[in-house]
Amino acid sequence: MAIAKSYLLTAILGVIGAYVFQLLHIPMPWLLGPLLTILVLQLTTPLSLKWNKHFRNFGLVIAGYSIGHAFTLEALADIRLYLPAMISLNVLYIILFIFISWVIVKRVKVDQLTALTSCVPGGMTQIVAYAEEQGSKHITMITFYQVLRVLCIVGFVPMLVVGSSSSSSTSVSDAHYTLPFLLFFASSYIAGFIAMKIKIPTGYMLGPVFLFMGLQLATIEIPEIPVSALHVAQIVLGIYIGLLMKKENLHLSKKLIFYAFVSSFLYIASAFGLALLAMKFYPLDFKTSFLSIVPGGLDQMGIISASVHANSTIVTAFQLFRVLVVSIVIVPSIKYFTSKRQIAPDTR
Repeated sequence: MAIAKSYLLTAILGVIGAYVFQLLHIPMPWLLGPLLTILVLQLTTPLSLKWNKHFRNFGLVIAGYSIGHAFTLEALADIRLYLPAMISLNVLYIILFIFISWVIVKRVKVDQLTALTSCVPGGMTQIVAYAEEQGSKHITMITFYQVLRVLCIVGFVPMLVVGSSSSSSTSVSDAHYTLPFLLFFASSYIAGFIAMKIKIPTGYMLGPVFLFMGLQLATIEIPEIPVSALHVAQIVLGIYIGLLMKKENLHLSKKLIFYAFVSSFLYIASAFGLALLAMKFYPLDFKTSFLSIVPGGLDQMGIISASVHANSTIVTAFQLFRVLVVSIVIVPSIKYFTSKRQIAPDTR
């Protein structure tokens, strides 16, 4: 009963935050309002604020529905044009990631593996889970760096992209909650559940995306998603992100916290520059280009792209490619070097 009250209190405060931000005309109020309201209350008050992962999953399914609806046959054909950019940008980010990690090692005086794990660009959930599995003594630092980067990106990115020109294929209209929509939504939830069970990253979002890609190939018409459903998705995801930062994460040295902000700024600034560069070579607007490149996470960038009417198919393709690079290249590399260091004393 106490947990249910905490959920209800958290939801009410999140909704209030959304409406206040809406009244103040702050960009993306339905995401940033709950996020910042819950974040501030979590860090400054003794309130018992809790959120269930199933609420977040519900929001991801809505985001996946919206993005999947945009995956038309024409959009799928266009994605192939961007493969060279996806590869090039990930190579550049890996170089930047190694450089930032090196700076952290020199300035903060932590070991290389901790710095690498703290600064991985994207894949926050995977990285924090990996650090916990390894029993890292620097888990608080790793969590702080990863969470702060997401908070900075989700906090600043909407303000940078709102107001730029739109060239969206994402359809968010005055659609209604019809029976066909509810049936398709139920199907997308099942697809998300199956995707999670077979270990697809961000499965509750990508499950519906892959399902609707198949339906689009079969030329099956998919009902549009009501705009209010997207608002609900932003609220539940905003609350979830706002609760990521814990009070204990702030018990770090000022130098550690300073360089956490520096690393987050470098990622955002580099994404800004690369987005402008990409626009010179590809027919992209700034919103789509920036959201595709910035390492904020597939789920966060997916919901933002759907909300600001960016080209969600391109954004999802770029962010998914980064998730695969993190999962297939970066995390296994860190695990390999970790295991080598652990066995090194026995081989001398």
